[in-house]
Amino acid sequence: MISNILVPTDFSDVANNALHFALKFAQKANAKISVLHVSHIPVVDASFPAEVYETFMTEIEETTKSNFDKIENDYLKNSGVEYEIYSVMGFVNDEVKEFADKNKIDLIIMGTTGASGIQEILVGSNASSIVAKSNIPVLVIPPSSTYHELKHIVYSSDYNEPEFPAVSRLIYFAELYDANISVLHVKNEADRFFDSANNFFVRNKHNISYEKIKMVKLPEGDVMDKINEFIVSEHADMLVMAKHNRSFFDRIFHRSLSKHMTYHTKIPLLVLNK
Repeated sequence: MISNILVPTDFSDVANNALHFALKFAQKANAKISVLHVSHIPVVDASFPAEVYETFMTEIEETTKSNFDKIENDYLKNSGVEYEIYSVMGFVNDEVKEFADKNKIDLIIMGTTGASGIQEILVGSNASSIVAKSNIPVLVIPPSSTYHELKHIVYSSDYNEPEFPAVSRLIYFAELYDANISVLHVKNEADRFFDSANNFFVRNKHNISYEKIKMVKLPEGDVMDKINEFIVSEHADMLVMAKHNRSFFDRIFHRSLSKHMTYHTKIPLLVLNK
């Protein structure tokens, strides 16, 4: 069950798009939202005049307040969703993880790119680091995504067990929207280490009560290319991946990243823990 959602923001259009997604999902799940902005810790020389530093800090605070006022008026106040806003100073990766841990957050929803200037930039390594370090689900919203009801969810499985924690969360998302689930496996070299024909889903079919779920096996090839082709051909609305260790995350998200950015910018990506 998702009851507390965290939305990191830098007030950019991409972050606002992720906030829109979060509000729509919160309405569906009857959840509340925490919107968190993280400002950089200013790095100044010891000889930097104190009064100039104080002026700089005041400008950051005023800009943050102005930006929060805008998204409250444009998105939050009339959403019907319970929300709170927070502003802290530090490093995005650390502050997001600490906030999520302290406030019993169930889901993080964030954009993949951000603004420039004095505002924090949620791009590349920051977004990847949050996903890699997070112990809770993270839903990443690409810049080009527009919200619509989920009809088809693709879960990419490498058959590395256990799968139950990820599958139970996956089914929760699907049930909210009455969406179809395709459990997609791309044949690869690792398959020789286990009996893929007798995988987790085959053995535990009787324990999975959700009926709108099917297995799809694709021939060996570049994993991301195969996933992308399937998503396009089946008009999928969201891709779900489960990470079980850092090496898996690195292999999927950092190998030839530029080659696969076309895929990553199309549909939301939900990353779960096994």
